[in-house]
Amino acid sequence: MKSKKNILLITDDQHRWDFYDNRVIAGMQTPNLTRLMDEGVTLTNTFANCPICMPARFTWMYGLYAGQCAAGLLNNHHDWPMELPSMPQALQKIGYHTALVGKLHAHAGLRYVNVLEEKDKTHQRGFDDVFETCGKSLSHWYDCNFTKNLEDKGLLDDYRADVYVRHLLDLEEGRPTFLKREDTMDTLTGDAGVQWLQEYEDDKPFFLHLSFCGPHFPLDPPEEFASRHKPEDMPPPECVEDEVFIELNKKHRAAYAAMIEHVDEEIGKTLSVLEERGMLEDTIIFFGTDHGDMMGHHQRIGKMIYYDGSARTPYIVRFPDGCNAGKILDGMVEAVDLPCAILEAAGYTPEDLPKLMPQTPGQSFYRYARSEVPEHREDAYSECWTIDHPVAYRMLRTRDWKYVFRKEGDVLFDMVNDPLETENLIDRPEHQARISDMRRRLIERMMRCVTPSRPGATYTDGFWWLDKPGNAERVEKAKAAYAES
Repeated sequence: MKSKKNILLITDDQHRWDFYDNRVIAGMQTPNLTRLMDEGVTLTNTFANCPICMPARFTWMYGLYAGQCAAGLLNNHHDWPMELPSMPQALQKIGYHTALVGKLHAHAGLRYVNVLEEKDKTHQRGFDDVFETCGKSLSHWYDCNFTKNLEDKGLLDDYRADVYVRHLLDLEEGRPTFLKREDTMDTLTGDAGVQWLQEYEDDKPFFLHLSFCGPHFPLDPPEEFASRHKPEDMPPPECVEDEVFIELNKKHRAAYAAMIEHVDEEIGKTLSVLEERGMLEDTIIFFGTDHGDMMGHHQRIGKMIYYDGSARTPYIVRFPDGCNAGKILDGMVEAVDLPCAILEAAGYTPEDLPKLMPQTPGQSFYRYARSEVPEHREDAYSECWTIDHPVAYRMLRTRDWKYVFRKEGDVLFDMVNDPLETENLIDRPEHQARISDMRRRLIERMMRCVTPSRPGATYTDGFWWLDKPGNAERVEKAKAAYAES
């Protein structure tokens, strides 16, 4: 048995915090996530520091808020900097063999990227082994292991035409994919993760980041999962009166639940191979997601906003010794705390973190999850977009209250008595002292977000994808394929 534990980080994409079991959607079956909850610790008040894919994932790898390094990282518009020390690099220093299987999303915005040609950069970021995919919607203009697999089977042009209709034309209806399950991105990722674990023979402990793409849009579950859920059985979105939107959202929810079930089954395959190889009780498992999805709440879809549906995420930790099995903790946790907890699980101390990831605002929740300390954070911080953008915000969230600073006016929600976030209390006289205190704490948080001494020097402008070489041609090709179909 290795002196250090293996570490498995399982992530998916755009998974609402309250969709990890069947509390929201009756009949949704997630036995493997439920197993992790039963055998591990569930952190129910975890928040994305920026609820968009690239910045959230950057935070996981570098222990920094995206806004500390480049404004463009707050909106998917810049490559991750190469010069910063990463969490996987720190694991390599103490003898871990590191691997990435699935989505990393380190490249700028919506522009053409061949992920297969970027492999050296992913190695430099701290991964010994790399099997990288892009996101499903990104596969319209990215090339990666997923698109290569489709191309080899003669399916790529049809898939890109399908993505064009669902996503770029904004005609998403939540219908099943035409692909067979074995050809989908999440099955490809799950199979690649299983193969990596089956073939792993190194004496070193491993760190494997297994990164799925569901339930991120396009909402295209395989038919075998889609057939389990009917739109008419779905609960309606909250705070919505538009009947047309409600009916469309029910289709979205049915597809979303099916996609979560697909990811869950792939997680089950991973747990099975760990058991078969005798690795499960020598492995610490972390599960999390980059951000949530509004799922129609307040007649909004997607992410990028301060509501809990977008910014709140599910986190689970399973310890090999069964510590706190089945426990649910409601202390405040941030995404930036995840790499710190992983490093502490690997043997580093909290005092080591400032040297490993300079200027990190992160705090390890490792001991909190094991109930070795009574509390973790008093509040969680989240931000999105540059501050002059019309939907930009800076947020401070406690267990009971949420304060949001934004261009179009500040917001205060009572999260105990108004969990659906329907009534803005910012002008109520009885709350002015609380607002002043939370505003002060938010400003103090922002002031502590110092740029590291080795900031990334080179950023790629990916502000608008259509202007990038090759992308206009791809769109025309997709249009033609769609017209033919």
